[in-house]
Amino acid sequence: MDQVNSPYSKHALYDIFVELIHQQQEHEDAIQKIIVQELRKLGDEFSEELQLNVTELHVISSIGEHEPINVTALADRLRTSKATISRICSKLLSYDFIRRTQLSDNKKEVYFRLNPKGKKLNVLHERVHGQLEQRFLGILDHYDEDELLIVQKVFRDILNNWTFIHEDLETQG
Repeated sequence: MDQVNSPYSKHALYDIFVELIHQQQEHEDAIQKIIVQELRKLGDEFSEELQLNVTELHVISSIGEHEPINVTALADRLRTSKATISRICSKLLSYDFIRRTQLSDNKKEVYFRLNPKGKKLNVLHERVHGQLEQRFLGILDHYDEDELLIVQKVFRDILNNWTFIHEDLETQG
């Protein structure tokens, strides 16, 4: 049997994957703490009870990058459901981070734009995100192009199948 394709190697990769998921949760918690600390420095307009998860921050970022943008486009960009985006947008509206708009040529469709508070939060998120991206890219500097292509293929396969894994978990629960 091929050493690389052995059950042991596959299980070892799975164990690393599970550890990565745990580390990601800790990473998201750390980002949340950093953002809350930075928001407190910005003043009273941000509530101390503000709790936004990484997906909610990515919705703000996506709105900022593509405004005006609707629920369907947000869901497609973030690879999640329209129901999830609608729920998040309702929360962001209640915090006054975003506002609803309509285009002059289409009064039925609702679009979202950032309010001034949302723009401040987006700038903060982009700064933190940029720092993390630089660290990640630094790790990848240790690999040659062929190795990076393999890693990219593995990540893409996991990402493309993640929805099915998630759906299977939901039907079991």
